[in-house]
Order: sequence, then C-alpha cells, then structure tokens
Amino acid sequence: MLYIVLTLVPLLIIGGFSVARSYIAEQQQWTNLYDKVLLQQLINAEKSLTEFDLALAELVVNDFSRLDYIRSVKLESSLYAMKFAEVINFDTQSKNLTPLAYPIIDRQGNELGQLVIYKDKEAFSSHIIYSVLPKIIFFVLLVSFISFLFSHKILAILKKPFKDVHNFTALVASGDFKSPPPNHHDFIEIHAIFSSLEMMRVRLLESINQLRKSEENYSRTYNLTQVCLFVVDVKTCKIVRANQTFTKLVSDISVVNIHHADRLQRFVSMLLERKSSHSFEYTISVKGLSKHFQVNHSERIQDEIECSAMDISELIEARESVVMQLQTDALTGIPNRVSFNQFVQQVENKEHPQFALMMLDLNGFKSINDTHGHIAGDEVLKVTALRITDNIPAFARVYRLGGDEFIISLIGEHSEVQLGQIAQSIVQQVEASIPFNDEKLLVSSSIGISCHDERNGVSVSEVFHDADIAMYHAKTNRLPPVFSNDLCAA
Repeated sequence: MLYIVLTLVPLLIIGGFSVARSYIAEQQQWTNLYDKVLLQQLINAEKSLTEFDLALAELVVNDFSRLDYIRSVKLESSLYAMKFAEVINFDTQSKNLTPLAYPIIDRQGNELGQLVIYKDKEAFSSHIIYSVLPKIIFFVLLVSFISFLFSHKILAILKKPFKDVHNFTALVASGDFKSPPPNHHDFIEIHAIFSSLEMMRVRLLESINQLRKSEENYSRTYNLTQVCLFVVDVKTCKIVRANQTFTKLVSDISVVNIHHADRLQRFVSMLLERKSSHSFEYTISVKGLSKHFQVNHSERIQDEIECSAMDISELIEARESVVMQLQTDALTGIPNRVSFNQFVQQVENKEHPQFALMMLDLNGFKSINDTHGHIAGDEVLKVTALRITDNIPAFARVYRLGGDEFIISLIGEHSEVQLGQIAQSIVQQVEASIPFNDEKLLVSSSIGISCHDERNGVSVSEVFHDADIAMYHAKTNRLPPVFSNDLCAA
C-alpha cells in the first residue's frame, strides 16, 4: 500500500494532468492550423473569383481537402453563377458532417461568392485523440517500468541474465554478429529475450548481405537513370558526385564547382530552407537555353544532401502555353477580357497610378456580317486588331472585350493632344479598306477616351464607364474621338 501511495498515485495524477494538457494543446494547434489555412485560402479565393482564375480555385479547394477531417470543399461564384472548383472526399449527406459557408468579399464590400466546407467533427476529435494516444501509452509504460524497477527481489534474481543481455547486445552493437547468445533456460522470459536477440542477429546478417547486393545494384543503375542524381556538400557548397545524366544535361562536376560557385551557394541555401519532403522547381541556363527541373532532396547526413532533378522543361513550356491561351483572344491573337481584368487588378493594387482608356467600337460591322457572312466579319476583326496594335505606342496595349468592341490602355500621364493624335491615327488606319474575296470591306470606328489619376479618387470602373459613355456619344453623333471630360464640361 505504501508503494502504491508513494509511486502510482502521484504518477497517475501527474500523468492525467499532462495528458489533459496535451489534449488541449493539440486541439488548439489543429484549430490554429485550420484558421491559418482558412485565412490564406480566403485570400486566394477572392483573387480567383476576381480574376476568373480556375487554376487558383483548384489550388484553394485542394489545399483544404488535404486536411484529414475535411470531407468536401467547393468554391462558388455569385458573379458568374457557377461552381469554380470542388473536391469531394466523402458523402456530404452524412449526419456527422457540419457544413460551413464562408462568404468571399472583395475590397469594395461586394460579395463575389462563397467557400463551402463540410467538416467532420468526429474525425477532427479522433485525430487529436490519436495524437495524444502515444503519450498515454508512454505514461502506462512508464508506470509499469517503475513498478518493475522497485521490485528489488526480481532485480536481484535477474541481475546475471540482464548482464549477459547487456554484454551480448554490446557485441552486436560493435559489429560482432558471429558470437551466439548465452542460454538461460531457467528463466523463460530471459530465454525468450535471447531467442529474440538471436533472431535479430540472424536478420542483421541477412540485412548486411542484402545491403551489399543493393550497393552493387545501385552502383550499376546509378548511371542508367534518366534523372539527374547528385550529392552536395553543404559546408563547402560543392557537388561531390553525380551520375552521367547530370553531366550530360548540365555539365561536368568540376566545371560547375569552379564557374558556378555563387549559384551553388544559393542552391544550397534553398536546400537548407526546405524540408526533404518538399520538392521545388529550379531553373538554370544551359548553353543559352533555360532548363527547368523538379528537385527532390534527402535529409542532411554528415553535411551531405543527395538530390534528384527531373527535367520538366517541356511541362513548363506547356503550362505557359495554356496560360497564354487563356489570356489571348482566339480569333485576333490579342489580349482578351481575362487579360484586361488582370490590368484592372493591377490598377486596384496601385501599380498604375496614372493611365488612359480608349473604348473603340466598329461602325458598319453588323452589315458586313449580314451581307458577306461571319467569315468576312472575322477577317475584319483580325485586320482591325492588327492595325490598332501597329498604331499604338510601346506603353499602350489593346484588348478585345468581345464582338466588335476593343479597349486600349495607355500607361502613364498623357496630354489630350497626345491622346487625340493616337486616337486619330487609329481611326484613319481602321477606316482603310480591307480586301476580301475580290471585294473591299469598309468599316469606321468610334472612340471614347477617359483618363485616370489615383489622386482624384476615381475608381477604374468609373473610368471604364466614362470611356464607354464617351464612345457611345461619338458613335451616336458620328463624331471624331470624344473625351469624357468634354461631356462633363458640357
């Protein structure tokens, strides 16, 4: 009873308090992780809905779905009345799921959509319990060990067998796998321990033989793989060895260590900053060409890190091509509305404090479509886009908004005289005849111009609206390019 009072009871009290505190801390940690992921993905969700970025929307729902207790995530747009992205890990009709809806609000307070999450509270609690379970097991083992430790009689009886165990394990640890363990048939438990140690010794011998064979196989196949394999010394910032693929795609080790020492130092810093489980993309210039690699690396072992680099240049080029197609009008080859929305976002981010917008609409385009067909209309649009592009300065960019509407952005501060000259030049080029099937197609254009200066506190949407009104006024009254300021003064 005295043993129980002095040992087990205090340990049970202290252990119970420790387990409870660990449970609360683990719960707080996972809650904070959820809040952190939620905050970041709400920001990304806003950007995705604003810029119509479906790839970013996929990233938002995928990052959330990686949490074990998240069963379903979807990002919905109120503006486009569509579902941008969704990941379903579990049946959302289950009674154990709790739906959580987070509205996505832009900087002007407009609701863009919502992020809907189905959270399994039971899975969340189970995850925390499983995290604390090792501490409970450790505590039970600790109590059992102390109970065993205080039994002097048992320790006295087992002194000699345990000493033999210690000596035998020391031999095994020193690399002596040939000496068999002693026999202790008088003690069943000790005999079982030595039997286990004997099995361990035999398996270690087998493992050593297998390792030797693996080293031989590894040395043969190291140079046969199509992936660049190399080892970096983090102290000297040099490559100590590499396979033939590395030498073929990059260069010889000595050349890299001598002529690219600064780049190697930056590369080693990147390796040390990242966990071994996190791969990253790395780009280098080889013989004047950019090479893109997906780099994976091991943990740091004796100041060396083993790396593998897969050539993903074709994948990167394909990804850039997809992005370009998304931002380019398929018919005319100029930037489309998605690209213009990115310009609007840049303005809202204070990247362009001053700029001007020219809204351009074609006159007579509908009659060409009706008379000569859509093929003729498409030819008019392509030629018009090319002529506008050729007649705007380097600081300007033309976008096709849809149909026969174009908009031109001119970055910086410009006088009305400069803008008028540019607009008049565009009008003259657009009005030139367009040859089509032995005929000459004629269209004219109406242009409205509006200027923006962030010091005036006018939003980009108001500038866009003013340019549109000015263009409509020019079109209705058959006028040359019209400035929105002239309409306000009138």
